[in-house]
Amino acid sequence: MVDEAARGTEVYPVEGVVQQNGRWAYAPLGISILAPPPIVRPDGGPEDFTHALEALDTGLASSRHVGYRSFLNKVLRAAPLPATESAALLPGRARAQTQALTMMLRRLGWPLALVAGAWWATESTGLAVLGLLISMAFLVLVSLILHELGHVAVFRIFAPFAPALFSVRSGRFRLVRCCLPKHQDLAVTIAGPAAPLLLPVVLWLFYASLPVLFWTSAVVAGAHLALLLRDDGDGRMLRVALRQGPAT
Repeated sequence: MVDEAARGTEVYPVEGVVQQNGRWAYAPLGISILAPPPIVRPDGGPEDFTHALEALDTGLASSRHVGYRSFLNKVLRAAPLPATESAALLPGRARAQTQALTMMLRRLGWPLALVAGAWWATESTGLAVLGLLISMAFLVLVSLILHELGHVAVFRIFAPFAPALFSVRSGRFRLVRCCLPKHQDLAVTIAGPAAPLLLPVVLWLFYASLPVLFWTSAVVAGAHLALLLRDDGDGRMLRVALRQGPAT
């Protein structure tokens, strides 16, 4: 029998994090936070949860569920924090993009395969309306990957060897990076929401046979661009970049 006390989420630092005097520090990015507990249990205190969440949000930690013997137990006795994978971003554009893509596919690979299979099945059986809904789900998943690859690619164009962290938590991806000159910060920030525009650009070549899919991809791409209008995420990063001094 699994020890009940072991159930929870293990939180452990990425390579390069130094633990000292109750804090975690990542010198390359100048980040220092209170050290989270090694295991956050479902019945733990709010401070444990807050400190662990901060470590995951800043990209300094990865996490995994421990103490579970089966998938059913994971569902029924879920830990308070989702499993997260974080790592220092590799230098070079090709290596960084490959690393980020691999990390994202470990989370989105099976949903992509499942949706692609369902899409093919509905198209084969003539269920056009259901096929359209499933195709939208497929495009949404692909756009999430393109979005983050856009950030990573442009960041590595301007800063091939600069320190950065990349984290994957369920369907949420995050690039934690150093500040760049204003025009470069703007380019990196906008590159993510703009990257899904590749979908309608490609589908335009097949517009005659796939008009609905083209317009669906255009809506998905527009939704990503709309993120720049929000007060959080890319929208917040855009406003921070715009408040910088003149580009150098």
